[in-house]
Amino acid sequence: MTATSLLPWILSALPCLGAALSLLFWSDEERVRSAALAVTVTSTLLNAGAAWWQSDLPGGALFLCLLPLTSFVSLLGQPVHRDNRTAWILTLLLLGLGLGSLVVPDPARHLVRIGLLAVVAMAIQRSRRAAPTTLRGLISYGVGMAAGAAAMLLPGGVGMVAGLIACGTMLPLLPLHAGHVAALTSLPGNLPAFLALVLPVVGFHQLLPLLPELDPSLRGTVELLALLGALYGSLRALTSARTLPLLAYASLAFSSLLWWVIATAGAVGPQSAIYLSACGLAMTGLLLAWYAIRARYGDIDPRALGGMAYPMPRFSTLFVLLTLAALGMPPFGVFTGFMGLLFDPMFSVRASFFLIILAWLSASWYLLTPLQQLVFGPQRTGLRYDDLRHHEVASLVIVLLLLTVLGTAPARVFGWSAAPASPNVAMKGAAWTR
Repeated sequence: MTATSLLPWILSALPCLGAALSLLFWSDEERVRSAALAVTVTSTLLNAGAAWWQSDLPGGALFLCLLPLTSFVSLLGQPVHRDNRTAWILTLLLLGLGLGSLVVPDPARHLVRIGLLAVVAMAIQRSRRAAPTTLRGLISYGVGMAAGAAAMLLPGGVGMVAGLIACGTMLPLLPLHAGHVAALTSLPGNLPAFLALVLPVVGFHQLLPLLPELDPSLRGTVELLALLGALYGSLRALTSARTLPLLAYASLAFSSLLWWVIATAGAVGPQSAIYLSACGLAMTGLLLAWYAIRARYGDIDPRALGGMAYPMPRFSTLFVLLTLAALGMPPFGVFTGFMGLLFDPMFSVRASFFLIILAWLSASWYLLTPLQQLVFGPQRTGLRYDDLRHHEVASLVIVLLLLTVLGTAPARVFGWSAAPASPNVAMKGAAWTR
């Protein structure tokens, strides 16, 4: 084997090896966390160098660098506690499987994706939450694993449809979204914040080679499901009293918007990857901010909190900025990506477009609810306010910087041509083939 053929395996094996080595320090949680952070930094540097050295590497520079960066950010924001050790090691294992899902050659890539879903499903099952959401999530990921196996074994249209179903479990699409919701609401520690980006990226990457094979009737079905998913996710987020379900269904709504644009245009451009990355990062930041609250006050109803603007200025400032980024305010990446999707020459306005805009604008309602409750609500007597520590501030600041880079840097920086694709160009893997 040449160095070029071994490189994808090295990129995906490094975090898995780091997870195994971290077990040697199991009795010392500080060393486990330090080892995990060192592995993610090494993976980021190695992936960046590999993307520069081999520009046609599957996955593209954006995703190859963003996955280990997100794992680093999610680990950095965690307090050192014995209960978090399992989540830290699982983060490294999932990072390796996520990178493998992008870069290793077929058919091993299908097996790695099935393994990724299996590990997430086992983590959800071990969370020991008996809520119906957990059961539906396990069923959804079971369907995703079966569909992934069918896509690998069955030829023709049946395998293509099975692959599309597997994509819908990771890049959440109604009615296959339950696994994504369970992952973001049931898993401990930093895992929800990490998986909010990793799973949609893997699903999106699996979708790319399927797009040229989608016939108009199947695209119409996906368009309808995406429209329903955007409306359903927005409605569930509007009616959620708890923060974690609100963010999980907001993630479904944002992903459904991307599904709708892809089904409408029949192809993807550079802004699709930027929008997906920015939405995932915004959810990561909001989930990390909410974890900081849960670490201080437990799994509490946000309506029991409030008035953090003055006693917790660091948290309040960063939470406001993250909320604005998720709402699609400039100069952050969600705004740039969404505007890029709408102004893409391949996109055509239809009647359902106005319902999509309604779903997009509804985010300004449900995402501002926790902001109002936590930051601008009245101060609670008897509540001990404890502002963010330095490592928590650093993790959220990095998320905001990444969102700013996604919103302001040209698309060619991330490994794509700045020019939009024409209808005669199909994107397979990370490269444009005419």
